[in-house]
Amino acid sequence: MVKKTISLFLSFLMIISGSMPVFSAESQEKKEYNIAVLDLDANGVSQAETKSLSNNLRVQIMRVINSTEFTRKTPIRYTVVERSQMDKIFDEFNIQNTECTDISCAVKFGKILNVERIIIGAVGLVGATYTINVSIVDVETAKILKVADYQFKGASDNLLNRGIPDVVNQLMLDKRRQSHKTLYIVGGTIVAAVVAYIVLKPKEQTPTQTGTVAFTIPDPSQ
Repeated sequence: MVKKTISLFLSFLMIISGSMPVFSAESQEKKEYNIAVLDLDANGVSQAETKSLSNNLRVQIMRVINSTEFTRKTPIRYTVVERSQMDKIFDEFNIQNTECTDISCAVKFGKILNVERIIIGAVGLVGATYTINVSIVDVETAKILKVADYQFKGASDNLLNRGIPDVVNQLMLDKRRQSHKTLYIVGGTIVAAVVAYIVLKPKEQTPTQTGTVAFTIPDPSQ
């Protein structure tokens, strides 16, 4: 029983360690991409608010990709196309920087802007709930690389104060997914350790009492 428990515990630890990312020398090679951030599509939110959120999204992404945390966590490097440069290119092609939320549109706009990756998304209001959905699309392969989402009930100010920073952290730093993964690994390890301790803990010996047992006979007169 003890050997079987130890074997199961070691197997569990091997599974956990196997789920951790392994970075080879090849994966550590730096890769540089030009990336464009399109304006968010508006669904139930005013165009003025959506434009402000789009500009803030672009600024927050530029801030993160130039941060020490980003450069330490990933070998990828991005160069963001400026808003004025994007508008100039779109004017030449007589294209509006709006309502681009699907992959085919993202690939088309990405080729026009001459970028390898492009960020598209939308901000909406359903009932009393605001939502932000943003994706990174690889222009060459037409594949979605990452998706971020945020939703809440409350004042629209939270879109700017919390929503945009949250989706940027998801897209660029993988903060939400990583925190959940860490929680699962730590929690699983603790549970396995507790189970192993309970099973492997030596049973306490019940002390054997020896000696003379005294009996007291009650006095009938009392």
